[in-house]
Amino acid sequence: MRNNILRYGVLPASLLAIATVAVTSGGGCSTGNSSDTGGAGSTGAAGQAVTTGAAGSTTTGAAGATTTGAAGSTTTGAAGATTTGAAGATASGAAGSGVPATGVCAGTGTRALTIAQGKVDDFEEAAILPGWSSFNDVQPTSNAFKIAQEAGGAIGTAHSGHYMGTGAKTPVMGGFGVGTLYNMAIDHTATPPTYCVDVTAFDGVTFWAKAATAGSKVGVNFVIPETNMAPDGDCTTGCYNHPQKQITLTTDWAQYSVTFASAMGGTGAKVLGHIQMIGFLSPDSNWDFSVDEIQLYKGTPPTTPVGGNSTM
Repeated sequence: MRNNILRYGVLPASLLAIATVAVTSGGGCSTGNSSDTGGAGSTGAAGQAVTTGAAGSTTTGAAGATTTGAAGSTTTGAAGATTTGAAGATASGAAGSGVPATGVCAGTGTRALTIAQGKVDDFEEAAILPGWSSFNDVQPTSNAFKIAQEAGGAIGTAHSGHYMGTGAKTPVMGGFGVGTLYNMAIDHTATPPTYCVDVTAFDGVTFWAKAATAGSKVGVNFVIPETNMAPDGDCTTGCYNHPQKQITLTTDWAQYSVTFASAMGGTGAKVLGHIQMIGFLSPDSNWDFSVDEIQLYKGTPPTTPVGGNSTM
């Protein structure tokens, strides 16, 4: 079943996140077995880690900190805390919740997801979902290449998402690179507006993918408010170093699973129980890859398409 996740999205001002947009309704599930390789922030693709310093931090401290304290804290406290208290604590101090204590995703700014709502996209709708956005530093017309629905999907399904293009200026070359993202959460038209989904019911994301050239790299990127620039995020300096993990693709469909715990921004940013978008970023000037059957999962990734599973 198709389900409306949100209806609005925006483009951040920074070129490093030129396409963190969008709108959306969702559709997608997953299948299979396989994993990933590579370290976070190793390619320098847009939205990935390219510098130094703690993601979202303003002075010192571990990733996500604004002054001092353990990773993920805003002042002091155990790793994953948003103020003080137990790991994963929120405004109410309940361990394990993905609702931050402060910022755009505090309180009703975050929507909870149940284990039955893990579907992201399977590309089986009538057209590509409006939640997708794509960016590419190709001149003279930036962002001219878009992810598109294509006939033929993983494990015998009818469709997949195909993203290809040529001539991009990568971050290594001083450009903002290449990527495509799916907006899971940001909805300015909701009452009240929402900015995050609580993903504490899940371990990570699983999907199928392939590339036109064996050995092509793709960074699986989780946009979070701690590293996303205001007004849709809480970051004010050192932004867009989102948690990510790089995978290496083959020319055949294979399943890849990336846990939230394994993703890290180049400055140490981690997923602290809430996300805004999921992205697939290429470090290359010429890119050609496909993705399919994308879903959040708990435990062992499912090995068959789920089809009509409701996301939200």
